[in-house]
Amino acid sequence: PCPDCTKVFKRMEHLKRHIRSVHSMVRPFPCTFCEKKFSRSDNLAQHLKTHKK
Repeated sequence: PCPDCTKVFKRMEHLKRHIRSVHSMVRPFPCTFCEKKFSRSDNLAQHLKTHKK
């Protein structure tokens, strides 16, 4: 389980991703169009679609 919120994951990689994206303030994926930063590249990719409208 997650030590911060007790959410349970079957795979350690999913727990690590959860901690990085939910509980950590590390945001290594910045948007090139605005000031937003993301903890996951897939979230950045989804966000970038909003700039193409």
